[in-house]
Amino acid sequence: MEDNVINRVLSYIGFAATANKIVFGKDMIKYYIGDPRIEKKLILIANDAGQRVKKDIIIRCEINNVPYFEISNKQTLAKAIGKSSISVLGLTDENLVEAIIKVIEGKGN
Repeated sequence: MEDNVINRVLSYIGFAATANKIVFGKDMIKYYIGDPRIEKKLILIANDAGQRVKKDIIIRCEINNVPYFEISNKQTLAKAIGKSSISVLGLTDENLVEAIIKVIEGKGN
């Protein structure tokens, strides 16, 4: 993934964190992925997350038709939301979810 795409995604994640629209932590992520009330979801996984974590999250995403992307590393992902280390996070703001997906897929300006 290109640096400018990663930077744009990280800035969107920062907006989501400021608005308190971020989900992280194993239990919260599992609940978020399976929650039928949230129509548009997105999971972001750090490139350096553990293989068991990645596999578990990817399987859950595929079962529930939730888009997911691997992006950056744990430290950079965590810094974007003001934490020390984050392997996986989800966004609950549907507008930001759409914006991030467009940027990653190359459809955003």
